[in-house]
Amino acid sequence: MTKKDSERRSESAGLLHFGKEMVSALCMALIAIVYVIQAFRIPTGSMEQSLLVGDFLLGLKFIYGAPVLPFNSFGTFTTFPGITDPEPGDVIIFRYPGSDKKDYIKRCVAGPGQTIEINGTTVTVDGEEVVLPPHGQYQRDGNIPFEKIRHFLPLKIPSEGDTLRVNGLPVREFHFLKNLIHQENPTKNIRAEYQVYVDGEYANSLRFDNVDDWASIAQRLDYVKHQMARKAPDKNTAIRKLLFMNEERIKEYIVKNDNYFMLGDNRDNSTDSRFWGYLNRRFVKAKAFILYFSLNKEVPLFLLPLKIRWNRIGKLIKSWDGRDVQSEHIMEPSH
Repeated sequence: MTKKDSERRSESAGLLHFGKEMVSALCMALIAIVYVIQAFRIPTGSMEQSLLVGDFLLGLKFIYGAPVLPFNSFGTFTTFPGITDPEPGDVIIFRYPGSDKKDYIKRCVAGPGQTIEINGTTVTVDGEEVVLPPHGQYQRDGNIPFEKIRHFLPLKIPSEGDTLRVNGLPVREFHFLKNLIHQENPTKNIRAEYQVYVDGEYANSLRFDNVDDWASIAQRLDYVKHQMARKAPDKNTAIRKLLFMNEERIKEYIVKNDNYFMLGDNRDNSTDSRFWGYLNRRFVKAKAFILYFSLNKEVPLFLLPLKIRWNRIGKLIKSWDGRDVQSEHIMEPSH
């Protein structure tokens, strides 16, 4: 064997070794991304001042159960057993249950079987007030546009095994049930239909497929009834609410998984469970864990050292159950 051949073999062996190391590293990174951690960037101010726009954080998937198939393939949403279930106070990354397919981040304030009520800036769970987290805020003192959201009547969060009947449900619970069924049956077509009857006779059907918040739907239905009453004041107008799964009507539904009620810490600027309803256990993805980077969008990029929020890097994201103001902090240093 010549010296030249020896050098070529040595180069080939080195490249092969490098390739194996790269493949091994990529496989380990892929396993971590699929089963262990989820990177998330805060895009909106719904969690301010607890989490800021421009914060980059890591969520732990295995805490609640990592997906069996990567990236929820084929809509299965099947997961391995988790270490624990979500609890009130946890900051959770989840798939948005409405028309937007992005991941959201909110704080869990109530779990399965609990009853939540909101009156302005007062949130109560099972009759006990839940105090706003230390860095949470009400920018408009609770004055959000919809009266029905501002004064949110008591709502019981469904548990696994509960039987929910469609007949007679108010618009809020009806819309929340539709979203719940969608989360538990993501590959099936779930639709809601509102049928207008005048003096017991069918008049029209209404659908709001792309409307995620129930208060808007309730407002539109009230407008329809008002217009019908104005045109025919001597006739009675009623609206029947129907749910369908793959065009088969649902009259009652047995809940398959526990459910949770999510709120943003910036309560007057958050599209959360007050609007779209329950977060089903199936759509929970990760528990927010630590901030690894943070950028201030108000500072221009050419001032990068000043743009980075150095004091936020490495902070752990802690739970806040809202019951003991003195004993907890929303975030703590990781060292």
